[in-house]
Amino acid sequence: MKQYLIIGSGLVGRLLAWRLISKGHQVSILSSDNKTGTGSAGFIAASMISPATEAVQTEQKVKHIGQVSADLWPKWLAELPEEVFYQDNGTLVIAHNGDESEMARFTRRAEHILSSDDYAELNQEELADKEPQLAQQFDKALFFDGESCLDNRHLYRILTTILTMSPFCDWQQCDEIDSISLTVLEQLSQHHFNCSNDVFDEVIDCRGNGAKADLLGLRSVRGEVIRVHAPEVDFKHAIRLMHPRYPMYLAPRPNNEYILGATVIESDDMSPVCVRSALELMSVLYSLHKGFAEARVLEMASHCRPAMKNNLPIIKRTNWGLQINGLYRHGYLFSPAVITDVLALLEDKVESIQFGELFDV
Repeated sequence: MKQYLIIGSGLVGRLLAWRLISKGHQVSILSSDNKTGTGSAGFIAASMISPATEAVQTEQKVKHIGQVSADLWPKWLAELPEEVFYQDNGTLVIAHNGDESEMARFTRRAEHILSSDDYAELNQEELADKEPQLAQQFDKALFFDGESCLDNRHLYRILTTILTMSPFCDWQQCDEIDSISLTVLEQLSQHHFNCSNDVFDEVIDCRGNGAKADLLGLRSVRGEVIRVHAPEVDFKHAIRLMHPRYPMYLAPRPNNEYILGATVIESDDMSPVCVRSALELMSVLYSLHKGFAEARVLEMASHCRPAMKNNLPIIKRTNWGLQINGLYRHGYLFSPAVITDVLALLEDKVESIQFGELFDV
């Protein structure tokens, strides 16, 4: 059994802690966020696991990393004590008539980035077979089979329970940690765990945006979402709507709840959703299905995701431990694959590193 200190309790931090204690290791968690995780980008996210559609808008490597995670998620979720909503019916990509140029551009990218097996072009009749309510507004779509989304809030609650109840985990809340050094780690270990930093076999920094002072080039990408309850809407697929300013995505949740979001706003602004964005999001909902007119708004939220210059994850070795960061808007798409890398690294299987870019200090 080894002892690990994880700093940060967002999606990566709590998933990594869970995987480590599952292997019989002792884990200490130090985080400025509460144990519910409300300060985490992963708590706000739509949590879509869509390797192919994301690759179309980014690059081929995203599909490779994302597919590894997509294969791991069902296995990991099966190990949890409760069933988490996990919908793997695929993704439908659509566009309004006025945005046909955006759809054409997306299709050309798909032809260039993906293979013909990754997606199918649907006419209105074929779309109606998959999503009858959507076919009332749209006459064609691209369909990406096997893509999924999960209920992130439920996942967070279960992981919180597992970690707080486990005798192998000591989870302490602390003030925000601006920068990490050996001196800082010694002070934190003494204060919060009554031990020397030397007792930890490895320190792993999962602070996300909080690590900007320690990770050159780390930036923030703002995302805004609206969560609604719409009893009149019954979508069974994740949906992406081509939009001239930025991609829109709709992720189903249990009991006719939906999360609609927009991404890639280059900003570290953590303020609430602005009026323009709120109007735009609600307008998009109504354009997808008239039943959203009577939907109840449960939440409007915004958060910033941590990203490196190339928008790909990074695993960095420092003189005090490891940094995991830069998962961009792909937290749920990348996390299992990157954590697999980290676990291999902790077991001295450096040759197994595949998905996170590994750098030495």
